Amino acid sequence: MHFKVPALALGLLSPFCLSSAQAFDLYRDADTALTFDGRVEARYNTYQDDSHLWDSGSTRWSLAVEQAINDELDFLAEGEWGLYVTEDDYDDDPHVTQRLLYAGLDHDRYGKLTGGKLWGVIYDVGWWTDMGRKFGSRAFGVYNYRDWGQVSGAGRADQAVAWRKAFGDWKLGLQYQGRRADENLGHGIEADLTDGMGGSLRRPVGENLEAGIAYYQNTYDEVTPSAGVEEGDEARLWLAGLKYRTDSVHAAVNVGYSQDWEIADNGQFYDALGVQAFTYYHFANGLRPNFNFNWLDDSGEDSEGFRRLTYIYGLEYHFERDRFLVWSEYQDNHGNGWNGQGYEDADDEWTLGIRYYF
Repeated sequence: MHFKVPALALGLLSPFCLSSAQAFDLYRDADTALTFDGRVEARYNTYQDDSHLWDSGSTRWSLAVEQAINDELDFLAEGEWGLYVTEDDYDDDPHVTQRLLYAGLDHDRYGKLTGGKLWGVIYDVGWWTDMGRKFGSRAFGVYNYRDWGQVSGAGRADQAVAWRKAFGDWKLGLQYQGRRADENLGHGIEADLTDGMGGSLRRPVGENLEAGIAYYQNTYDEVTPSAGVEEGDEARLWLAGLKYRTDSVHAAVNVGYSQDWEIADNGQFYDALGVQAFTYYHFANGLRPNFNFNWLDDSGEDSEGFRRLTYIYGLEYHFERDRFLVWSEYQDNHGNGWNGQGYEDADDEWTLGIRYYF
């Protein structure tokens, strides 16, 4: 173990650090741009059962292309992949997952139309509080089901079409998903989802201050077992947020309300109300303390008492701002964890990491 940890870190960092001095543009001329970027990370994690593990954190990379068709219209496409490897399987094949894969058109007057696996319009507001390095982002409804919001369309939406356009200060996003069949939603529940649709709307409301709202819904079909919903029932998520951002400060809050959107640890769909907040202050010397708050509560009785409540304290040091940093987070858990028969308080956790953006 003593030698395995630095081997993991060096194995993750070395291939990217060697190439990071190269230009971000793989190719660029007057009409075409091909870019490559991402990040690499080594992370130490502790867990509620007192175990600990080194892993590759949120290591990922992406390729993006933009091609001018005429003076007003561009073709664009992007693919992003994530790498996850731990000290236990460092010598085995790495776990590579596809995060994004979409293509579309961007018109100066008519907006941007994209299709594939892409960030959903809910995330136009949701990212404001999705700023933690590991912990948090568990109370605003974006990352539901076992795949963290892909099937539902709230996170990195699968099989989605999205249109986004600015109307002066107003920014509008619309999204649609068709049938997603035989999806594993977690907790032993499988379902077909149909007619996924929703939108987002944002605008400035003051100096450095922006407000936004978002909504998304799906229709359940052939849910097995029913877990509290029937064929034709709808899952809904409403999100409202406020963001203040300057060169040194980021402060945001999101409030989410959902119906049959989340699945509790007892295997039942439930209605939920959640509040999520995130803030940091970036000092000139590179220090960045931050605070992350998550609260989610069952607004009915279907979950039999589930609640999520966390206070997350973070501290970062940026050798080069938003490019090369070390960080640590401590999650103070006050929510309820499922023990197989009921809920009990969860233990605290902490983590630290080193991250480099290339």
